[in-house]
Amino acid sequence: MNIIKQKALHLLENAFGKTGTVLAIRAWEPATFFEVDVHFPEMDMSGWKRVQHIKVRVGEGIYRDYTPAGWDEDIRTCTLYINAEQDGPGAQWIRSLRTGDRITYVGVGATMHRPTYAGEMVVFGDMSSIGHYLALQQLAGTRKISGAITIAHENHREEFKEYFNWNIQPVKKNGDGGLHSMLKWTSDRQLANSNVYISGHIPTCIRLRKELKKRDDSPLGIQVQGFWS
Repeated sequence: MNIIKQKALHLLENAFGKTGTVLAIRAWEPATFFEVDVHFPEMDMSGWKRVQHIKVRVGEGIYRDYTPAGWDEDIRTCTLYINAEQDGPGAQWIRSLRTGDRITYVGVGATMHRPTYAGEMVVFGDMSSIGHYLALQQLAGTRKISGAITIAHENHREEFKEYFNWNIQPVKKNGDGGLHSMLKWTSDRQLANSNVYISGHIPTCIRLRKELKKRDDSPLGIQVQGFWS
């Protein structure tokens, strides 16, 4: 890493860094997807109106953004859903994490995604989007959210269906970034009265947005939040 950038990140962490404690870790089978329950004593969750992200330290001078979901503002706990299919610093970090470990983060920030109250809410993404849409559902309360999450491994699709009581469907990941799977899901559905949320693999998000905008029943709105490229 560039020595100047590393020093800047070190100064940022010293000035603004806060910590949380890992309460529990659960791995799906195969262990490329994790749920991490964390207590963040200094994180004020009471005013959240949009889906949030936190910048977590996963290595020396290395940070990754994760979405807090299932938060309890009274006891300041939440769950991070972490996709570790790509063998990068984030994946290596989550595999080494243990209950009781301390997590360092340098900020909490809002994304553009929040519930809408005109039309249906329809979401698309990959496994990196699961926590993001769980947070959106928590903000939406009893409003139903439908859509599709592309998942490559059959065991993960089965776990998704068993674990979440949701109108969002796990679909087999086909095509570049799962684009074909999501387009197939939309092929027999009307979207003209929908607000669409897209997140996950950045090139796939961009391509899906372009395809949906071409439709005769183009959605009321399309909001994109890219996570990785």
